[in-house]
Amino acid sequence: MSVKQDISGALRKIQKEIQQLPNITDRLNFILEMTLTLFGASTGSISIMDQEEKVLTIVAAKGMDWEKKIAAKLPFNLGVTGRAASTREITYVPDVTLDKDYVKLIETVRSELAIPLLTRDSVVGVLNLESDKVNFFSPDIINQATLFASQLTIVILEERIAKEAFEKSKREEDPVEEILGYDPSILFLKHRIRQVGPSDISVMIIGEEGAGKKLVAKALHYISQRKNAPFHTVDCSGLSYELLEAELFGSYSGKMFNPGKLEQSNGGSLYIESIGDLPPNLQTKLFQTLRDKIIPNPTSKKKEEVLSIRIFTGSKRDLLEEIQKETFSMDLYYRLAEVPLRMPPLRERRGDIPLLAHHFLYQYNKQYARNKSFSTEALKALTGMPWSGNVRQLQSVIQYAVLVPQETVLEPYSFQQDGKREEETRGKVSGFGQGTEILTPAENLSLNLAIEKLEAIWIKEAFQRATTQEEVAKLLGISRGSLQYKLKNNQFLDGFST
Repeated sequence: MSVKQDISGALRKIQKEIQQLPNITDRLNFILEMTLTLFGASTGSISIMDQEEKVLTIVAAKGMDWEKKIAAKLPFNLGVTGRAASTREITYVPDVTLDKDYVKLIETVRSELAIPLLTRDSVVGVLNLESDKVNFFSPDIINQATLFASQLTIVILEERIAKEAFEKSKREEDPVEEILGYDPSILFLKHRIRQVGPSDISVMIIGEEGAGKKLVAKALHYISQRKNAPFHTVDCSGLSYELLEAELFGSYSGKMFNPGKLEQSNGGSLYIESIGDLPPNLQTKLFQTLRDKIIPNPTSKKKEEVLSIRIFTGSKRDLLEEIQKETFSMDLYYRLAEVPLRMPPLRERRGDIPLLAHHFLYQYNKQYARNKSFSTEALKALTGMPWSGNVRQLQSVIQYAVLVPQETVLEPYSFQQDGKREEETRGKVSGFGQGTEILTPAENLSLNLAIEKLEAIWIKEAFQRATTQEEVAKLLGISRGSLQYKLKNNQFLDGFST
């Protein structure tokens, strides 16, 4: 029997069977499984559109890790799925390895067909069919799949499946998914958070300024048994000894004692940022307080009450080196870092930049009553920028672009916060291409110098094409260790931020 003859039968079976299935997840998985079988696809997914935020959320998937499935939110214009949604047209990529915009969520996919599920006025979602073979979907199969998708849209709407799936995704919002991203490093971090979050173990989060360490601490707290108890924060950077002591342990105001964050967080969690900046005397005091579980309140009448608190800490540097220098307490370190977690900088997960950018764009459009969008070149520019300030810097740049520039469609020059405009700034925001001028002989004819300069050009170009150091090293045909050595020692890469 041909696919064409099977379509109506498959739709009848879908309509009949989903009536018997108890929940929306089972219904969606049944629809997807029937669809993949019908068209011979090895993997695939169904995404439902959030009409307000203009983001597609995967609600059913085959072949995708659970961690990736729940993390995958695709903005318009991002990847094959986003392209199909934004253009309202079928998008077929016969070889995904040749598509620079392809978002790799499943390693085995070689060809992908994305079909928008449309009404006259809106995009309901996207049906993705994938194969592990190049150029798998023939023109006839594509035509039949398109016909099937149009009828499937009617079933999804009549049975209220799209609405129910969307409402379910909103009801079940996961604190861990506040950390946006589907880069492997972020998925690994989320997996670790889910492992250690429910326990009472202390966690030290290592990462650069603005990378999102506090977001990790909040996720750990809100998936723990303490989620309904207080969550407080203290930042050790830039505070004097006296202020820090008052913040943590409390202080007197006249005869009145003001409890510190340790006491305020009793029963809950406390996140201490920049723990490496805590003075030695306060390190000792904190260690003793946590060891003895004593509530630091000299006026407390409940002497028998113990301090029950979970501690999360953030550090932008490796404190093991500080221990060797004897500037940080070893006892305190091992009490605070029972599990260390690393929050990767934004430059190591460039594939997540479009998702984050759209998220902040939605937030600030709503806050400032704007209706701005990104041009394709704007997203490319954002993806290529160094982001030394990480996610916090990206958020600030998007806020500026929504609030200040006049253009409705944001261009690369829209992100410049120094008042300079297009002609002067295009080159600065277009990526890592600066300094990659044609290599020509100079006064110094040293071959070693020429090789060093050529290597710098190639390394910068590799970072333009890849998102992680591992991928860059693979493109260059060298080990990651060799790449890191060159980044550190090549004079033409001095000041170059990856």
